[in-house]
Amino acid sequence: MYEYLVTANEMRAFDSLSINSVGIPGVVLMENAGRSTFNAVQKHFSSRLEGSKVSVIAGPGNNGGDGFVIARYLINQGAKVKTYLLAPKAKSKGDALINLNVLLAMRGDIEELQSLDSITQAGHKWRESELIIDAILGTGLQSDVRSPFREAISILNECTGFKVAVDIPSGLDSDTGQIKGCAVKSDLTVTYGFRKLGMALYPGRQLCGTIEVIDISIPRSIVEANSPQARLVNNPGLGAYFRKRQDAVAHKGSFGHILVVGGSPGKTGAAVMAARSASRIGAGLVTVAVPKTLNEVLENKLTEEMTAPIACDDDGNWNEHSCGQIIDLTRDKNCIVLGPGLSTSRFAQRIVETILVETSCPLVVDADGLNCLAKNIGIPVNNSDRLFLTPHPGEMSRLVGRPTVDVQGNRLETAKAFALEKKLWLVLKGAATIICSPQGRVFVNGSGSPWMASGGQGDALSGMLGGLLAQGLEPENAVALAVFMHAAIADAIIREQGLRPVLAMDLIERIPDYLAKSSASQTPYIQEELDVELDR
Repeated sequence: MYEYLVTANEMRAFDSLSINSVGIPGVVLMENAGRSTFNAVQKHFSSRLEGSKVSVIAGPGNNGGDGFVIARYLINQGAKVKTYLLAPKAKSKGDALINLNVLLAMRGDIEELQSLDSITQAGHKWRESELIIDAILGTGLQSDVRSPFREAISILNECTGFKVAVDIPSGLDSDTGQIKGCAVKSDLTVTYGFRKLGMALYPGRQLCGTIEVIDISIPRSIVEANSPQARLVNNPGLGAYFRKRQDAVAHKGSFGHILVVGGSPGKTGAAVMAARSASRIGAGLVTVAVPKTLNEVLENKLTEEMTAPIACDDDGNWNEHSCGQIIDLTRDKNCIVLGPGLSTSRFAQRIVETILVETSCPLVVDADGLNCLAKNIGIPVNNSDRLFLTPHPGEMSRLVGRPTVDVQGNRLETAKAFALEKKLWLVLKGAATIICSPQGRVFVNGSGSPWMASGGQGDALSGMLGGLLAQGLEPENAVALAVFMHAAIADAIIREQGLRPVLAMDLIERIPDYLAKSSASQTPYIQEELDVELDR
């Protein structure tokens, strides 16, 4: 269902515990890493290795040491390998030095690049190489890439050979996915032990190419005792969903009644899409609370769903009587979706504030509901851990009072800090949607593409999430499944129709097909396959 995502510190701790507590020599871990990388290269490199021109570009640390091991295996395969050191040999220490000496003893072709001119000259050879191993910088990078590594990365990115990143593309921040000045764009990244958090976030995700996660023999007991806080959602499964559907005497009341509160002049479609997606994902009953003068519009658009006409003015705007009527509707509901097309009027503001205080069922807040909430973020909430906020970056910026660019520059920490502070579920939408629990657990979605960028997608997601919560799924299962499924359906549409925008209603109508196919075959979802397809 989930795959661990580790920070640099977490991975460093796993290595240290394996070496110092269990007694696995560091050189054994390095050997495992290098050998497994070689095996991955054999799998993905389309040409014969024997006779191929290969450049191994190594830095002074353990990343370079991994490169020395890889060079040995490539030499033994008959490749024409030259290893370039971007530092004097004397700077190699520990396990890296051991493997450098082994490579020297094998008479490996090694060149130290002591100046920028020498790097420029070596670059001519790199451009002629069919295979390039990036073993320059690993996960410990803290500052922007400095010279001479900066110049080497720039030249490397101009090369047309098949580029393999060792553990992580050099220059990529392994925790945030941000580029530290410059970074290698690889065709294949072979990462050790676990996928690094920054490889699941953008823009880092775009630099990794195909990702192979390999086992270097970190003991399972160490991982279980020091469980990473972040997870990649790449195959959430539908076991919990379908178990609820297997009771032979179940009826519509068994699968929850969801209330969608939304709609205003010019924004009736948002409430419709939220309601339709809730129905399609299996909510037993769906009711839409809508301004009375707009009710006919909703009734013409909805068939299976019910509408509840609410007091409003002649133009279809909420009025002083709206809030009380809506609160009465919430009493017997299993979940509320608040905000699609709601507007941000003072009466809409009152509706949001009252629902937050007076209701106790799971509550999904989206769109205008979030914009109203941002005006009074200090509202005392009844049981905040039943609250699910689903902002896009602009809405998140209003919630935290910071520019959108700041939110996007540090998406994960922004989302995590807010969820922890407010003790709620936070779904920060966008490229690699981030889910944060009230306890600070982090989930990064593994599905989706830019072709989802169209109006109504947020309404579809809020309805899907509300529909799952109404059916009684545990919060973690509900939010992971809704976010993943929403984007995975879009990916399936793209594969079928080609590179065209995915409309929200098209996605909503495909929900039952996805459920049917998923129940028949629960196979792991691999985002890289779609990424390759999109790049063609």
